[in-house]
Amino acid sequence: MQDRSGKFDSFFRQGTPLFLLGLLLLVLIEPWLPYRSYLVATFGDDVVLKVAVVFLIGYVLLLWGESLRLHGLLTGLLEAFRSFDREQAAGGGRGAGSAKAERAARDPRARLEAAKLLLAAMGSDDESIRETSHHNLVRLVGEDFGRDPAAWRDWLSRQQG
Repeated sequence: MQDRSGKFDSFFRQGTPLFLLGLLLLVLIEPWLPYRSYLVATFGDDVVLKVAVVFLIGYVLLLWGESLRLHGLLTGLLEAFRSFDREQAAGGGRGAGSAKAERAARDPRARLEAAKLLLAAMGSDDESIRETSHHNLVRLVGEDFGRDPAAWRDWLSRQQG
C-alpha cells in the first residue's frame, strides 16, 4: 500500500493535465456560462479571468512546494551516499555490523529520505532503474530485502515507527 505522499504524488501527476484543461475550458466557454450575467454583475466583466489567475497562482505555489520537497529528498539522498562512501573509505576492514550501526547513528533521517526516494524508483517501468535502485537501497541500508517493493516498504515503516 502506498503512503499518503505517494498517493498525493500520483494524484498530482495525473491531475495536472486535467486541471489545466479544465481552466482552459472555463476560459473558452466563459461567454456561455450559466448565470454569467449574475457573475458579471457581482464580480465584474473579468470574473473568469480572476478565477483562472487565482487557481493558477495556487497551482504554482503547489509546484513550488513540491520542488522544495523533491530538493530536500535529493539532497538527503546525495548526503546519505556521500556519508556512506566516506565511512567505507575510512572504515576499511571493520565488520559489517559495526559499520551499519555507525551509519544509522550518523543521520538516520537522511537515510530514510534517501530510502523513500529509492523505493519510489523501484516502482519504475524501466528495469535498469529498478535494478540500480535495489542495488543502492542494499548499499544504503546494509541489508537486502529482495526486489519486492512491499518488503522494503515494511522495512521503511518499521524504521519510521
